[in-house]
Amino acid sequence: MKRSLVAVVFAAAALVQAAAAATSVEVSGLTPTLGGDKVKKQVVVKYDDLNPADKQGAQALFSRLNLVATALCSSNPGGKGEMLAEKVEKCRVEAVTQAAKDIGSSELVAIAK
Repeated sequence: MKRSLVAVVFAAAALVQAAAAATSVEVSGLTPTLGGDKVKKQVVVKYDDLNPADKQGAQALFSRLNLVATALCSSNPGGKGEMLAEKVEKCRVEAVTQAAKDIGSSELVAIAK
């Protein structure tokens, strides 16, 4: 009896963890520097308040991901310049596109393209 109760508790914990994972996504990017180096950074974005399967929720989530990716990809100090700005933009686009794919919402992927 005790073993089956423990198994049920572990199964419930796994389901809760899976549900939590399903409402967050890791946004990561190789943030550029003026020296040409790239630093991998990541941020977890929660979206349990949104439904990425509908158009309105997908648009709101895209805005959230875009904001986070912009901050993440431009977070290395070291100046500004056209070449660096292009690298930051490339990082942002790749980070948002990958996060949208990871979430798996066709609405979100369509917006991110």
